[in-house]
Amino acid sequence: MNRFFQIGEISQFFDVPASTLRYWEDKGVLHPEKGSENRYREYTVEDLMTISDVIFYKNLGLQLKEIRDMDDLTPVQHGQLFTEKLSELEQQQKMLTHRMEKLNRHIQAVKTLEDLQNDPYQESDIDTDCIVSFDLIEQDKLRQYIENPYLYSRVQHSQTLPLEQRGITVSSDMAVSFPEASILWRKKTNRYLTFLMKEEITAGFQNDLPCHLAHIQKTHHTGSIISRFLLCAQEHGRTYDFYKTFVEILS
Repeated sequence: MNRFFQIGEISQFFDVPASTLRYWEDKGVLHPEKGSENRYREYTVEDLMTISDVIFYKNLGLQLKEIRDMDDLTPVQHGQLFTEKLSELEQQQKMLTHRMEKLNRHIQAVKTLEDLQNDPYQESDIDTDCIVSFDLIEQDKLRQYIENPYLYSRVQHSQTLPLEQRGITVSSDMAVSFPEASILWRKKTNRYLTFLMKEEITAGFQNDLPCHLAHIQKTHHTGSIISRFLLCAQEHGRTYDFYKTFVEILS
């Protein structure tokens, strides 16, 4: 005698909502019998196998239509379908890896901010070779900024602080592809002091760069100033752009 299962039993057994089982039936993937007396859905042991297969293939990323039509495919067509799904997963994996890299960069920016707050004015080399001009209407450079906001840099000089220029940092190899007129700054020395510069997002965009510079100039002669964007965040109820700033030490 065949054993029959009610939809509630099947739902509990597979941990699949009854509404999902009904949806699969509507899409032609399941074909439960209807009881002759109460017309309730009655699932057989064969249906258990079908549901197991549906769950298996859904976990592989197949759509219900693809699962429904699988019995009509040849072995070669099966191979083609699975190869396509594998290719899709590989693309998704690349996207996820790329997204994780960007998240890690943002986490690193937060850590850099905290390190600069706790230990300012450390002497170090600068982490860029060249900065080229950046206009928001330049799509290629804007895409670079979207990929990595830390590339966005501000160029100033200690003697002409208000004359600020804004650009994108590039490697020395890439610099040769830009016209000389677009080069805002090139690395000449490797002695810099670093600190956290913050600029309030409000009218006037006041920042604390002059205070930091005055402190450093008590003991050093300074040259170029490079500020590289970290993140925008709140501090004490006010919103700031935070930068890792490098001040060139001349003597």
